[in-house]
Amino acid sequence: MSMESVTVYDSVTVTQEKLSEIDWDENYFKWCTFAYFSIEGGLIASDFARCSFKNLDWYWGLFSDSNFIKCEFKDCVFRGTSFPDTSFVECTLTNCRFVKDNLNGDCKFERTAAYGCTIDGGEGFKAETS
Repeated sequence: MSMESVTVYDSVTVTQEKLSEIDWDENYFKWCTFAYFSIEGGLIASDFARCSFKNLDWYWGLFSDSNFIKCEFKDCVFRGTSFPDTSFVECTLTNCRFVKDNLNGDCKFERTAAYGCTIDGGEGFKAETS
């Protein structure tokens, strides 16, 4: 991936109405707010720094090799979503749920790591923590 192909999203607010404007694959998000939307599917292989995720319902997402650095997650639900090779660094997760999808498939956390994260309430977050 060359740096020329990376889109930098700086201080963008993403709601249901703006979802179609976002390219989730191999981009960089800093100080962005993702709030109050429901989405199905999608490959997300981007980096997120100091972003907030609030009241999201994400079904069957694939966060592959993504990095979340000092991000805040609040009242989010991830259904059957996978996080292979993803890192959470100094993130805060408050009342977030990682639950089965409608086919009884769990969220997956293969080689997913959480470093210095704070988890308050919620259920199902199974990243290896340190």
